[in-house]
Amino acid sequence: MRHIFGVFTALVTAVLIIIMAQMIREGLYPLPPNLDIDDTKTLIQWISSLPDQAFVIIAISHSIAAFAAGLISSLVVGRSRMSTGIITMSSVFLLVMVYLFTYNFPTWFVITDTIATAILGFVGAVTGSGRVND
Repeated sequence: MRHIFGVFTALVTAVLIIIMAQMIREGLYPLPPNLDIDDTKTLIQWISSLPDQAFVIIAISHSIAAFAAGLISSLVVGRSRMSTGIITMSSVFLLVMVYLFTYNFPTWFVITDTIATAILGFVGAVTGSGRVND
């Protein structure tokens, strides 16, 4: 039961972190009112017109979300802390990869976001699993 609770809590926390960062990004760089989200061509055009700071906000949120997922799930479970942290962090990482390759983001952002998310997620899992067993 602790495994399920740990993974669930970690994933909910990660999603909330990403949603809050997307809200911050949306407040700073809002969608144009006449933008049709279903039109892929205009959406890609708008994404390419965003400044680098918008992408940095997203990359930071993905990295913090992966760190939190690895850390929280590792701290909550009783046994198999490292494997649970890695599995949870990998779930967030997989969702980030789907997001990155669904839209046409700049190459520097995709590479940076991928590396930062993987490293911080692993650090979160290692940090959470390093505490002494109950």
